[in-house]
Amino acid sequence: ELLQWAETVLKPAAELAAKGEGEYKAGDHCRFCKIKATCRKRTEYNLELARYDFAVPSTLQDEEIEAVLSKADELVNWAGDVKEYALQQALSGKQWDGWKLVEGRSNRRYVSEEAVAAKVEEAGFDPYEKKLLGITVMTKQLGKKRFKELLSDLVEKPQGKPVLVPESDKRPAMHTATDDFNDEK
Repeated sequence: ELLQWAETVLKPAAELAAKGEGEYKAGDHCRFCKIKATCRKRTEYNLELARYDFAVPSTLQDEEIEAVLSKADELVNWAGDVKEYALQQALSGKQWDGWKLVEGRSNRRYVSEEAVAAKVEEAGFDPYEKKLLGITVMTKQLGKKRFKELLSDLVEKPQGKPVLVPESDKRPAMHTATDDFNDEK
């Protein structure tokens, strides 16, 4: 069945796509496309959210919020792709009305850490700080078995911050206070 599907559906669609023809369909797969930043279909897909006219969330119906949630991550990705495309074009000389290239924020750094350390030590100071190795590096240094023997009672994994994800996500659902309240009824 898989080979038949590949031969009758996938191969013809791939041949059309290679020629720049066929039906465009926006979705999660767009992240692999070379025209993802300028694709009209992906733009239309993401601009469907504009019909909510950026209303305050408390005025939207549950179904509308669910529609926005289902497209929010893709909308953010699309906007990022468009911004990156526009930046690359601007770096190549394209002028965008109302936009300009500027130098981004940067942080100071040493030209040579060795030279800095030598000069600070020469002045009578210790230029180094002592810091405990992180869990990954420590595990690598000790080995998994030895790490567990020595440190298992000194390592904890705190609960992660709640995140709203699609039902298809493999992680188990968290229980909320309303779940507990409904269980008592």
